[in-house]
Amino acid sequence: MFFEILINYILPIIYNSSISLILVLFILFIFRIKDSNIRILFLFLPLIKPFLIIIEKINLNEEFFKYRPGVLGIRLPSPNTIINRIDSFHKSPINFSNMNYLIMTLIISSIIFALIIRWLNLYLFYKNLSYEDKVERKDVPDIFNIIDKFIEKNSIKYPSISLTHKKFFSPFIIGIKNYTLVLSPNLLDKLSTGEKETLIHHELSHVKRKDNLISWIALILRDLLFFNPVAYIAYYLIRVEQEKASDKLVLIYSKKQPKEIAKNILNIILKIKSFHLDKLKIKNNIYQGASFLPLIKFNQILIKDRINSLIKTKPNKVHCHIIFKITMSSLFIILLLVQIILIAKIDNTFVFLR
Repeated sequence: MFFEILINYILPIIYNSSISLILVLFILFIFRIKDSNIRILFLFLPLIKPFLIIIEKINLNEEFFKYRPGVLGIRLPSPNTIINRIDSFHKSPINFSNMNYLIMTLIISSIIFALIIRWLNLYLFYKNLSYEDKVERKDVPDIFNIIDKFIEKNSIKYPSISLTHKKFFSPFIIGIKNYTLVLSPNLLDKLSTGEKETLIHHELSHVKRKDNLISWIALILRDLLFFNPVAYIAYYLIRVEQEKASDKLVLIYSKKQPKEIAKNILNIILKIKSFHLDKLKIKNNIYQGASFLPLIKFNQILIKDRINSLIKTKPNKVHCHIIFKITMSSLFIILLLVQIILIAKIDNTFVFLR
């Protein structure tokens, strides 16, 4: 049964995500798409499209492949294959007499249960931080004054403020309808007035963009595809695009020069990083994980790309024209439906990658 799941689901899903991500990166490069909303939409493709495989029931015509080693082509998923799968689920209750079927059902149920526990723990962790030390305007008037400047230009709900005194230095927003901005006073003490303003406006830009909801959707899809390495890459790229998009909103609403905002963001990143390095420092002053240079180098490249992207941003060209958005959205739907198939025959077994 595991072999059947491997060739019918796991391999096709990884293949599907890989092809989708390659196509997405190619399209983003060819069309020079700068609008972060469109970029994030396309980056969701490797996370959404694999679920078409799960809901399809494919019946291969073995006679067609009898004298063929394999097939490469393009197809559209047939609604009949989805209806057949739904019917088979409806007409096939759990067979407790089949041990393989029962074991697989228990494994899948355990995985889903573990994921739900993980999501709840993650939510409760951030929720607890958001209730650690609630403050009012009289406690931190400078923070509220910075928020006032942003609220004046944006129609978003006023967030509550919480300070965390734990060793968690990265600021974040929690909430979908009612928002809480969580800040580390240790970090705030290290920031200049301009850096504080950039930091808080950046977090409020996530509220404006509804990034919390988008991030949770992406996280859930990624975790459901936990066996798929491409899903982690797509999720990470979505988070990177969200950070870039918030940087651009800060630039638009602050009316400051791109270089000034970029300098503030770089200083904030370096100061947060210094806290984390102090946290990881061991007795002989060597940082844990410092030997893993490829990861450090990769993070440096991403930070450099983020800063360069902000410096080159022209506020009047942050968002694309409506016609271009409609065109790209139509292209997204086409890519979602069209499958590049690769059918290979291994001994007497067909591997249907789509």
